[in-house]
Amino acid sequence: MNSKNRTFLYVAAGLVVLLIVAAIGVNVYVHGLGPKARQRVIRALQDRFDANVQLKSLDLEIFPHPSITGEGLTIAYRNWPADHPLIAIRRFSADASISDLFWQRDKVSEVNLEGLQIHIPPHGAAKEVMGTGTEQPGADNTTLRIEIEKIVADGTLLEIEPKKAGKDPLQYEIQRLTLYSASADTRMTFRAQLVNAKPPGLINSNGTFGPWQKDEPRTTPVGGKYTFTDADLSVFKGISGMLSSTGSYNGVLEHIEVDGTTDTPNFALKRGGAPVHLKTKFHSTVNGTDGETVLEPVDASFLSSEFICRGGIVKLNGQKAKTVDLDATTRNARMEDILTLVMGDKQPILTGAVDFRSKIVIPPGQEDVLDKLELDGKFKILSAHFTSPKVAQNLDTLSDRARGISKDEQAELPRQEVASNLLGTFRLDRGVASFSHLSFEVPGATIRLAGDYNLRTQSIDMAGVFRMQATLSDTQSGWKALLLKPLDPLFKKNGAGFEVPLKLGGDRHHPEVSVDVFHHTFTLK
Repeated sequence: MNSKNRTFLYVAAGLVVLLIVAAIGVNVYVHGLGPKARQRVIRALQDRFDANVQLKSLDLEIFPHPSITGEGLTIAYRNWPADHPLIAIRRFSADASISDLFWQRDKVSEVNLEGLQIHIPPHGAAKEVMGTGTEQPGADNTTLRIEIEKIVADGTLLEIEPKKAGKDPLQYEIQRLTLYSASADTRMTFRAQLVNAKPPGLINSNGTFGPWQKDEPRTTPVGGKYTFTDADLSVFKGISGMLSSTGSYNGVLEHIEVDGTTDTPNFALKRGGAPVHLKTKFHSTVNGTDGETVLEPVDASFLSSEFICRGGIVKLNGQKAKTVDLDATTRNARMEDILTLVMGDKQPILTGAVDFRSKIVIPPGQEDVLDKLELDGKFKILSAHFTSPKVAQNLDTLSDRARGISKDEQAELPRQEVASNLLGTFRLDRGVASFSHLSFEVPGATIRLAGDYNLRTQSIDMAGVFRMQATLSDTQSGWKALLLKPLDPLFKKNGAGFEVPLKLGGDRHHPEVSVDVFHHTFTLK
């Protein structure tokens, strides 16, 4: 080996030794920064949240790339007695550039959080344990600020204590969560994905969150857009269908304004109803801290009918689960559409425009929706027509007789289908519709009834009166009219030419009509 080669080897060996010494020195230096970095992180979080901070461990690495890992981070309000801290993180890791690391700049390119839990205390609790707070909620006086370009926090649990003691906290399990441009005093952008508990379905959302309001976390701003897909309504007993929804929201955690639409192509009532394509458009106010929702309004439509609902989804009388409490009215509703949804008839027996106003209450519980549905309202069907030719002909005959047109006179008149009017005041409770007033009218005749209709058994139990304009003798001609003439005064009552007590029994498919004459009941076939 000549002298040049030996010199090259000595130089190369020296460089290797220097690199090894430098690497060891860098590694020692970086590990030496660990305790300092841990204290810097703790101090920054204490300043930001004005809270007690615990950090079990924090390690720095330079090879193969600069990184930070930590475990057991908790942030808890001072003197706060709750079992859960404000923020708890089981493990976290972060990547930073070499220049940021050595120059100790408070900037991190990416942070990954495992086991993140956020616990929002009751309203006013933050100020109560911290003192009077700042003049503007969330004002940030942090002297040491850390800017994070990206935070990945999959599997996050957000838990919010209710306003009133004794209620269960509201929980959001977020499967995927990514935050961008996170710092103390800025609004972060985010992408999130979570599974809705009931009805089960996937929610995807993107928007903005923050800045964090440390004096009152419930007033932290939030806004964005969402999609809700594959929500299976069959978890609610009595209905079925796959719902999807899109919309936007804006506000603060305790008061969020939401505008959106829903689409359920196969919505159905399981007890006999036929599927219909149900669509809604809504504006609502959601309290993100307890889940209570005010609907103002919901515009629902199916087939050719439209309903307007206003009200809320709230907890009543100390109940843990929520109650649907709405006021509903109709807009361009059709009776044939309602019968299709409720009865499932391919050819509904009755058609006509519907005017419907009712209180709608659906209390919590595991019962079938139709069994626990409560209604209290009025309805009106004007110019209704029966689709059955036999029923329509019978009504024509009834109207003619009630107006004093005899059978012989009817044969000489042109065929003309009469329209019917149906009006009612009702209450539905535990599957039984109770009518305090039910009126059925055709030209010349009126039937007034009160009683019950059982939705489970479809049985009918009603009683009332049948009134018509003509007298009993006016309904006949010739010798029959003369024979009935003496009886007319017996049936004239309250301004009607003929009035007789009426009972309606049987069921929807086999109704039984009977009249009471001189204390004897006659069943009409």
